[in-house]
Amino acid sequence: MAVAATIHRFEVPVDDRWREISGCGTPIHVDCRDPQIVEFWAWRRDDLPARHFRIYGTGQPIPDGTHYRGTTLTPGGQLVWHLIETP
Repeated sequence: MAVAATIHRFEVPVDDRWREISGCGTPIHVDCRDPQIVEFWAWRRDDLPARHFRIYGTGQPIPDGTHYRGTTLTPGGQLVWHLIETP
């Protein structure tokens, strides 16, 4: 039986830049072990198009037309990061 997809962990740095990630589906879980990196888990398949993600902090303006994908607390709960996707 062939495997069509697997779940993988992806990383998005907290650096105010959009990051292109190839081969990932819609995030199914978001977490943070390092205050400077947000992790998310998603289905992984080579035939999926690239997607663009960025991390925003609570209270930071988020552009119209983007999609919310999840929220996580930094270790200790001092900061709250939001994973945002742009089409």
